[in-house]
Formats: sequence, structure tokens, C-alpha cells
Amino acid sequence: RSGQRVRRRCPLPEPEPWPEPVDGDGLLNALCTVFHRYLALADGAAEAMALWVIHTHALDATTISPRLAITSPEKRCGKTTALSVLQHLVRKPLPASNITAAALFRTIEMAEPTLMIDEADTFLKASDELRGILNSGHNKLLAHVIRTTGDDHEPASFTTWAPVAIAMIGKLPGTLEDRSLTIQMRRKRPDENVTRFRLDHANKFQELANMCARFVGDN
Repeated sequence: RSGQRVRRRCPLPEPEPWPEPVDGDGLLNALCTVFHRYLALADGAAEAMALWVIHTHALDATTISPRLAITSPEKRCGKTTALSVLQHLVRKPLPASNITAAALFRTIEMAEPTLMIDEADTFLKASDELRGILNSGHNKLLAHVIRTTGDDHEPASFTTWAPVAIAMIGKLPGTLEDRSLTIQMRRKRPDENVTRFRLDHANKFQELANMCARFVGDN
């Protein structure tokens, strides 16, 4: 509308379970193949990312949710590409290149997303409150913050329990790094063949996301 800014609701797609039973080994191998196709990774990184993808679909079955830290020493190492690929495989992805502490816990309370935080080096270290909330969401029993709400300032509890992937240049703050699986990205070597990720490739990932949902539902 003229003169007005239209706000978009958070798009949180949830995959439909695959119609047939899914073999777990085959699923993990297929996920690893996707990561190796688009990313230059150290040994074991694709396997860790594949297991974390399954974790986002199986969050209700665990009490610990390790953060997935995607870090690099410099620009152009594939961090954003890694988040883009993950975004099309995890359960209820919600990308954000910046987020405040208040928006973080209110979004988790409302939508139960898998948060995909990019460019964290530009804002994370400046906010003690934001780091504390991200830390709290690691343990389901402690994943709550208390805030006052409404005109009467009544105290209310908000959950912070959600899977979170964080991409940034440099290292995470120590307490958050201790709660994370760290994927150290690097620029590809001349002898490595990596496919450029394009948005029109994303439709190919939907079957894998559906398979993840079916495998978790059955197991």
C-alpha cells in the first residue's frame, strides 16, 4: 500500500514425511553428498552437518541442542553457502542476518524455528544479553528467560529451546563455542571441484528434508 511498509510473517516450512520408510545410512550418505558438492570441507565436517540436520528434525527426542558454528578466518570461504544449503534441509528454517535478544526469544516462543544466523561477527560480540540467550538454549531444562509483559509488567517465561546455526568470521565467544559443533570453513583449493549453489537447486533438497522427517518419525 502507498505510504505503508508491509511486514512479512516469518516463513517456516515444515517438510511432509516421505511416504515410505527411510534407511538411515542411506539418508546420512545422501546428506553428506550434498554438502561435499557445494562446500570445501575438512574431513568429518559433512558428517557432522548431516547429523545436525537430523537433530533439528528430532529436537523433541533430546535435552541438549548443540549450536552449529560455521566459522572462517576470512571472507569468501563458503559460510553463507553452507547456511543456504542447510536452510533447505533442516526443520522449520528461519534465516536472519541480524537479530536482537528480544526478537530471539519471542520468535522461538512463537514459531519453534531452526534459526540460521549469518554475519554474526557484526553484532554478536556486542550483546551480552544475546549471547546469554543463545547459551541458555543449549540445555532444554534451562532454556528459559523471564521478562515482564503488558501494562502491568507481569513476569512471564519464554522458551529459548531451538536449534541454532551461527555463521561468522573469527571464533565464537568462549561460552558459546563450548556449546557448539564447529565447522571451520576455508577457501577451496585449485584441485577441488565445488558446484556453485543456486536457488533453483534448492528444490532438489526437498526430498531429503521429507526423508529426514519420515526417518525421525519412525525412529
